[in-house]
Amino acid sequence: MAPRVILHQLPGEKRAGRLAELVEELYKDGRRVVVWVTDEGRRQILDDYLWTFRKLSFVPHGVWQDGMEETDDPVVLVGEAGNPNRADILVVGDQVPPFEWAARFEEIHDLIAPGQDGEARTALWREAGLLVD
Repeated sequence: MAPRVILHQLPGEKRAGRLAELVEELYKDGRRVVVWVTDEGRRQILDDYLWTFRKLSFVPHGVWQDGMEETDDPVVLVGEAGNPNRADILVVGDQVPPFEWAARFEEIHDLIAPGQDGEARTALWREAGLLVD
């Protein structure tokens, strides 16, 4: 069965704040989440941000790399295809992930920027056969 792709429209180009809020919402709903962030620098920034983006916020998470053990963290940041916490949700933090791997999740959440970049990103999901209107 194909995953459900949920596109979240960003009001502007900034992604980190909305990404942290989305991950927090999913965590509070009791969901296990993998966050795909290919850029190591962005992954580190998001790692720090998930602890500090809101005063009373707490999103327990870990950063995983290929070769590491599985984890019980409800939220895991990855830069390589893996599902170390047996998550059913994938949140796309930067670049579009490999579609074959992404299709293994029940839900995929992606943040879509306004304008041509967002339209192109939406078209990629459609072309991969994962986004059905």
